[in-house]
Order: sequence, then C-alpha cells, then structure tokens
Amino acid sequence: MTADAANLYPRHRDRISGSEDYVVRQFARQNGITPAQVHQLIKKYGSNRAKLVAAAKELRASLRSDIPKALPASGRRAGRLIAGAINGLETR
Repeated sequence: MTADAANLYPRHRDRISGSEDYVVRQFARQNGITPAQVHQLIKKYGSNRAKLVAAAKELRASLRSDIPKALPASGRRAGRLIAGAINGLETR
C-alpha cells in the first residue's frame, strides 16, 4: 500500500501563515493592503482566510472613504493632461 501524499501533507489553503513573508506579501497584493496591515489583521482575527479577506475589504473601504474621489483619466490624453497639470501647462 502506497502512502497518499495529499493525506500526509495536507495543504491548508483556507489559512494564512503570518510567518511566511511571501504568503503575507501575496495576500496583501491580492487585497490591496500593506503587509503590515496583514500582520495586524492576523493578530486580530486569526489566520482564517475568509475572515481576513472580509476584514481587509472593510479596512480598504474605511481607508478609501477618507480620500476624495478624483476624476477618472484614461487613454492617451490622460497622460498629457496629468503632465500638463503637474508642470502648470495647458494642453489641448
């Protein structure tokens, strides 16, 4: 009888390891927060991924409500408009 590797070494995808820097960085990047904020959330809520995602979403929403909304800029003209505003130049 052969040993089943999945049973010997189960992956806990529903948990976040705070001691693994690459896991913390990846989770932070996926959820739009900093690694330091991820560590704070792990201390407060534990390592359950679902709870951490919900807490990160709340944190992100609370931080964004303080920032005034800017006008969306896209396309080729956006770069020229932003550069002109920075340099004090008018562009058409």
